Amino acid sequence: MKESQIQTGFRYVSLMVLMLFTLLPFLWLIDTTFKTDTEMFASVPSWLIQKPTWEHYGWALTDHGLQLGRLLLNSVVVCAVTALATGLVACISGYGLARHRVPGVSLVVVLIVLAQMIQGPLIMIPWYKMAASLSLLNTKTVLVLIYGTLTIPVGVWIMSGFFKTIPIELEEAAHMDGAGRLRTLFTVIIPLALPGLIAVSLYAFILGWNDYQYSLILTNSISAKTVQVGIAELLESLGSTNWGGLLASGVIVILPIIVIFALIQKFLIEGMTAGSVKG
Repeated sequence: MKESQIQTGFRYVSLMVLMLFTLLPFLWLIDTTFKTDTEMFASVPSWLIQKPTWEHYGWALTDHGLQLGRLLLNSVVVCAVTALATGLVACISGYGLARHRVPGVSLVVVLIVLAQMIQGPLIMIPWYKMAASLSLLNTKTVLVLIYGTLTIPVGVWIMSGFFKTIPIELEEAAHMDGAGRLRTLFTVIIPLALPGLIAVSLYAFILGWNDYQYSLILTNSISAKTVQVGIAELLESLGSTNWGGLLASGVIVILPIIVIFALIQKFLIEGMTAGSVKG
């Protein structure tokens, strides 16, 4: 028993050391954003903050600087719509693949997975031409459509595997009680598949949030481009770089994903595991 406790303690200490090593750069990033330019470029770096300031965050969020607030709004709208659309389509399509045995279902699943191999630069020119012909260039709509082609196939595959873990006897019991197919789906099956649905939606949100290449090519104005492109343009601009404002922008962009993941990590892990094992 004593040896087991020692092993457990060693395991926790090892995990804490690894976590500290992983978080150290991010903690230094946060610490630096509250320093003045003089402290930031001091010859001897220090964790201590002599004169705390919010100036860098103000620069990042106002129209006098990066206008991060507007870019964040664009990213949130695009990613939220993508997550909702992915969750809805993946839920209905995944349920169909899991419950209905029709010819060619196995081929459909294979094609869904293979579709992920044909992305990025391979389809950038076709996407640009289609967006131009449909007058969708420099709009949030084109980003939602592109992100959907990336997230929906994976979402359908995961949800199909998750629905297979739910006993069909529950549906049969609901039918015997007089519930129709749609009512059974939304009142019995979906609540049980909620972890998978949350996992798929979060996956879609994070993928859209981290995208750079599609937004860079297909958007060019403050009304449509996302926060990733805005920060990259700040780095590439001529003249002196506001490093404090840039670091503050990085903190603002990273924190929402950390908070969301911390709140629903249990559902994410459960959903991804069930979908990958049973799918």
